[in-house]
Amino acid sequence: MLCHRYAKQRLTSLALCGMIYGMTKRMRSMKTASLPRSMKSPSRRRQVKQRKTFTLSPQSVALLEKLAQQRSASGQESVSAVLDDLLIAYGEEQRRREIEQSTHKYYDQRSPEEEEEEIAWGKFALSQFPSVDVPEGEAK
Repeated sequence: MLCHRYAKQRLTSLALCGMIYGMTKRMRSMKTASLPRSMKSPSRRRQVKQRKTFTLSPQSVALLEKLAQQRSASGQESVSAVLDDLLIAYGEEQRRREIEQSTHKYYDQRSPEEEEEEIAWGKFALSQFPSVDVPEGEAK
């Protein structure tokens, strides 16, 4: 008899395999515009920075200075580095939200036939793994 825990794992794997297959198949068929270069995540190499001048409120300056001091025990972290990191983090969060919206849109637009096909592929994928039989006394 198959342990309940293993059955639950197989069911979860079934759904996951089907979803991955269907999403991959559909994304290949969808024509997506590539993101502008400015929206791509920045490379980890040192890039040449540009000097810009901004006028900020006293509260914003105080917050940036406080964050700079918190980030560096010696107080040597620059305010511009803190601001740069905040803007990069904001851009990454925006990109994450775009991906999340795209994923929701994909699943909302699937036809019943596509869902059935994903389930079938998931069942097939799981059938390729050996079953684990657990004696009844050991099932929890």
